[in-house]
Amino acid sequence: MFVERIEQVFPCLSDPWKLRIIAHLNSPPDLKELAETLNARYSESLGVVLVRLGRREVNFFASGKVTIREVNDIDEGKKLVNSILAMVAQKQLLKEQQE
Repeated sequence: MFVERIEQVFPCLSDPWKLRIIAHLNSPPDLKELAETLNARYSESLGVVLVRLGRREVNFFASGKVTIREVNDIDEGKKLVNSILAMVAQKQLLKEQQE
């Protein structure tokens, strides 16, 4: 799973020098698995996982949409999301091997 496309880019409300990005993944994420692996906040009723990384915030939606806040540019936003997804995949593989 990875960032397939960027839909919109806005200035960040809390810091006008940073960006807010709306991106879309190539497939919808398993939110429950994502939240458990990252120890993140999960709302099943809203269909969203909220990941905080310092001032940055990444929200994964059941539809495959991702919102990213407080990044310097589009490439940084893509790398951040793809790194999170790669880390989750790696942790899942390790968990499966230990079982």
